[in-house]
Amino acid sequence: MEFYILFWICIIGLCLGSFFNVVILRSLSGESIVFPPSKCPKCQHKLFWWHNIPILSYIILRGKCYFCREKISIQYPIIEFLTMIIFAASYLKFGFSWKCLFVIFWLSCFLIMTMTDLREKVADCNIAIIAALSGILYNFLQTGGNGIISSVLGLIAGAIVLEAIARSGCLLVGTRAMGEADTYAAGALGAIFGLQNTGYVLLYALIASMIFIIPMFLYNRYRQGDKYTCILSILFILSALVYNKLYPNFWMAGILTLIGFMLAAAILKSIKTKENRNYLPYIPAFVLGALYFIFFSVNF
Repeated sequence: MEFYILFWICIIGLCLGSFFNVVILRSLSGESIVFPPSKCPKCQHKLFWWHNIPILSYIILRGKCYFCREKISIQYPIIEFLTMIIFAASYLKFGFSWKCLFVIFWLSCFLIMTMTDLREKVADCNIAIIAALSGILYNFLQTGGNGIISSVLGLIAGAIVLEAIARSGCLLVGTRAMGEADTYAAGALGAIFGLQNTGYVLLYALIASMIFIIPMFLYNRYRQGDKYTCILSILFILSALVYNKLYPNFWMAGILTLIGFMLAAAILKSIKTKENRNYLPYIPAFVLGALYFIFFSVNF
């Protein structure tokens, strides 16, 4: 019986993943998610029903449109597969419960925001607002009035922290360090996890962002010929490792601090000119932080 339920949950996940692809692409193009019916984005020809079978249609059509033979984006089967994994993992973790349904809804919302953020560096703030409202509802169902208070305070805390970080960019380089949608997303996370857990989720998100942002930043600096910043970054990492593992003394701490200040100055200098700024998607990092907290934290 367990496997039978899991099978149908996976099927529902695949089907909704196909719908999420429509939401992602049409939210970027400004079209309605209801009309017109599914069509090829290249030749605009209406698709047959068997063109919309999750994953299987992509394989049957060999990744090409049936009519114009243009390539179909690999995003379609990837989103369908990821949605299936989200549904299956949530069910296996929480069983058939209200918590499972809420987790599926939240992760679905953030999956859509993640893909638009990765594709065009934009995200629909309305989705974050809906996720936040559902978070408040969930906490109310869990613990009543105290849950609402914790959820609302978490929303405020998450939004304030991210907005402060975003506006710090105005002081340093004359522009926001993060987009407005990132603030909405952080507020939604606060509403979902409550005030007591918001800090943990944002910390996990920060760690996740560093895993991606640092290599991307160094690669971009290397491509632009800024070897000085790249060398300082390598020296800072090596110094931190030496201080942590071999020589945790005053002199090594001083060297680490000096290199850190030099690196910070080099980074600020490199991003003060508009052409050197790299606007990176942060919502994927928030999602990774939320995923870790949901599936691996004992506090959720």
